[in-house]
Order: sequence, then C-alpha cells, then structure tokens
Amino acid sequence: MFERKSSDDLSQNQLAKICLTTQSGEPVEFIYQGVRFHISEVLTTWLQSNPWWQKINSDQINEEVSRYWQVEAAPIGALTTFEIEFNQSDNSWQIRPSSRSK
Repeated sequence: MFERKSSDDLSQNQLAKICLTTQSGEPVEFIYQGVRFHISEVLTTWLQSNPWWQKINSDQINEEVSRYWQVEAAPIGALTTFEIEFNQSDNSWQIRPSSRSK
C-alpha cells in the first residue's frame, strides 16, 4: 500500500499546525515547516488504537484512538504526500511527510 516513515522526534511537529478543518473535523489546510499547504486529495484514512492490551495488569486501562489521513497537499508547486494524525484523547495533531510515491 505505502511505506510509512516513523519518527519519534516530536520536535519535527513543532513547526506543524492544522489551520482549517471541515465541520466534521477533516483537515483542509495546514502549516508544515513554515509553509501553508492546501490538501488537494485525501488518499486514505484509518483509525489506530494504542496497545491497551499490553497494560492488562495495570489498574487503569485507557484505550486511546488516533485518526489518520494520508493526503496530497501543495503550497504553490509540486504536490507532497503527508500523514496527518489526530489523537482523540488529547485533541492533538501530528503531521509527517510520507514516503508514498506516485
């Protein structure tokens, strides 16, 4: 389907921000590394939960669900593919470039 670049470096997302969403919460525009991008196409979406089963012996089990979008977006020029994650438990957004090629 596609390759996903994973990064645990959250400082990469300090320069990323969702600017505009639809009424249903879908991202429309975002700023990434100081450049405003408009999403031209949503390639795929999915939900992913945290590995709550690994905390079975814990007193408190909380399932956290994140919603992902893989999108093509561009400022002015060539399209770039990104993965956008919305963590529903803390209402936070993460934006990462994706390695998907056309």
